Amino acid sequence: MLIAVLASAMTAATLMATAFGLYEEARQSRLHVEADRKNRFRPLRRPPINSCNR
Repeated sequence: MLIAVLASAMTAATLMATAFGLYEEARQSRLHVEADRKNRFRPLRRPPINSCNR
């Protein structure tokens, strides 16, 4: 019984964390779209360079 309660609690926590992560990702995307609309001629954003892959 205790294992089932702990498993369901962990599942709920994982789902909440996933939902929060998706919400933050969508918010960042909206902010980038707004910035692109306001300043159309700025250079394109480039992904960060990962120094580990050199």
